[in-house]
Amino acid sequence: MSIGCLYRRMNAVGLINELGSVAAAMENNPAFKNGVPQGVASAAELLATRERLKYAHEGSLTHDSNKIKERKAAEAEAVKKLDSVAAYYTLVAVNDPSVLLYTGFTPNISRKGDPTLLMAQGVAIYQGPVSGSAAVTVNPLPGVILWELQVGEGDLSVDSNWRPHVFNVGEAMVLHGLTVDREHGFRVRGHNRAGAGPWSPPVTFIPK
Repeated sequence: MSIGCLYRRMNAVGLINELGSVAAAMENNPAFKNGVPQGVASAAELLATRERLKYAHEGSLTHDSNKIKERKAAEAEAVKKLDSVAAYYTLVAVNDPSVLLYTGFTPNISRKGDPTLLMAQGVAIYQGPVSGSAAVTVNPLPGVILWELQVGEGDLSVDSNWRPHVFNVGEAMVLHGLTVDREHGFRVRGHNRAGAGPWSPPVTFIPK
């Protein structure tokens, strides 16, 4: 099983329907039993994006060039939000494939043309803008749609001590709410439509 990515080729009407369907499925999907992690669009965000896209689509029917630009921008925002949810389902499904039984995404045949991603390189951690925060950078990696960042605290050999975060390519990877003066582990991997690449070796950092 895999997440369908047909939404990437949908027009505005298709995206409006997809946003509503995915938002509805999130309400009861076990992937979100502990809430929505940082970097993943919530059901409320998907529905708000849906309303903006509906408004922009209706305006573009006048064939006004500015309204058409607004619709295209709203479509791009919708795809970005759906990408974050799809990537999170994919990573949760590694340990619990049942989360893919009802996601609200329109299913499609997996693409075979997407290459397997290489390991993320050049992961670096810096003190963030406020106390208890950290900024993470990684070298660009061709083909990556989303970055998955995990932060570990305590015994890094225990999977439950790692917390997932998802970021769109080009988005600043800044984490907040970290324990001050305690060592944390950070690891990164990329995602494309074929799946996730390998994890980078853990890098440790002590937030101030």
